[in-house]
Amino acid sequence: MTKNPKSIHDWGSLPVRLPAVVVIVQDKGGEGKSLATLALADRARISEIPTVVVQVDDQGRLPRLLGPDVVTITIDARATRRDPSVEPRAFTPLYEAIESNAGCGGLVIVEFGANMAGRGAVWAGMVDLAEDLHTMGVTPVIVTPYGATAESMRLGARAAGLWLEKVPDAALVLIENGRDGQIADLHPASDAAAAYRDVIVPLQARAATLQMPLIEGRSWNVFEAAGIRPVDVVTMPVADLMAVTGLPKPEAKIARGDVAAWAAVVFDEFDRAFDFGGSDTDGH
Repeated sequence: MTKNPKSIHDWGSLPVRLPAVVVIVQDKGGEGKSLATLALADRARISEIPTVVVQVDDQGRLPRLLGPDVVTITIDARATRRDPSVEPRAFTPLYEAIESNAGCGGLVIVEFGANMAGRGAVWAGMVDLAEDLHTMGVTPVIVTPYGATAESMRLGARAAGLWLEKVPDAALVLIENGRDGQIADLHPASDAAAAYRDVIVPLQARAATLQMPLIEGRSWNVFEAAGIRPVDVVTMPVADLMAVTGLPKPEAKIARGDVAAWAAVVFDEFDRAFDFGGSDTDGH
């Protein structure tokens, strides 16, 4: 299958200037939302960008890796049935994070769990978030990772579309996750190829596409289980690598190399999408 996504360099609104709020949505689990969140938070950390991570979900993956500063928003379904106003109020910490970070030129990264993107989009419409972001001078960015499966592409496109309806001036960034193979290798007659043509290609008319490669050998799993973020894996001494992974020295170094190679690619991709140098990088 021939792939010809719009080049990120042709998308005039990039790189995104800070302050920004990055909404990461994909209604299929396991498609790279948390990895994208971690990589973006780590890249911002390297440049000492004030960053707040908000997780709209009840799973504790991000707090385990990024610490207690992660703002976790959970939706109590029973309470919402009794009182529908409970759900909109649950998103107030997200609004407060955006408002507080706007003044310091920072970054707010919001990861919505599976099937939560629509709820967030409804809230965004209720509070006129698009207008408030414009007033605060905050750039809205919608990020949608997707893999080489029809379900991933369709659910990801739907989630992105829900947010674009409420924040139509948002920058759109698609992340092709190589975990399930490459889009370019899909058979033209496959359901996945049809989904790509039907729902991803139309979005690419206004989007930039980044690449997220597979971490070779699933080397990341042992570090994630230990609560170590990617940027810290890269600089970890060999003795610590061996203690964390339980692997012999050569294999522990290979695992570190796999994570470092992945991080280098993803950081480079985010460098093309975001201006981590701040507002003075071009002399203005």
